[in-house]
Amino acid sequence: MSENLKNLDSATGATRKRARKGRGIASGAGKTSGRGMRGQKCRSGYSKKPWREGGQTPLYRRLPKRQVNTRINRKEYSVVNLSDLQVIAEEGITEISLLVLEEAGIIKKAEPYGLKVLGAGELTKAVTVKANKFSASAKEAIEKAGGKAIEV
Repeated sequence: MSENLKNLDSATGATRKRARKGRGIASGAGKTSGRGMRGQKCRSGYSKKPWREGGQTPLYRRLPKRQVNTRINRKEYSVVNLSDLQVIAEEGITEISLLVLEEAGIIKKAEPYGLKVLGAGELTKAVTVKANKFSASAKEAIEKAGGKAIEV
């Protein structure tokens, strides 16, 4: 007889019959049906909840509560320092905007509210910077170098 999927059998010992519990004491699984004596676990409808830890204080009560302080009206800007502007100015670019910074790889992705220039670092070349916001020190440093800070 040829072997194909229609007449294949399981290997000997691979399958077992379902245990019929509660069928008399002589069956070996009668009376308590393998559930032990009394208590919650032997009753019908019992299921252990995953967060139960016996008498131990559960994890969700051991950890502190943390407040989530997210400001709904917060405006996010792409932030650039004067030191980043100096790098671009040394390449010979005189007019710096958000698009120029993206092309240069200084800003990965433009934030929805645009560009903000901060005053960290030094700027020695005169450049025109177009941004949505300037810190006071950044604006002062750009104008001191002979450039212009234009708010868009």
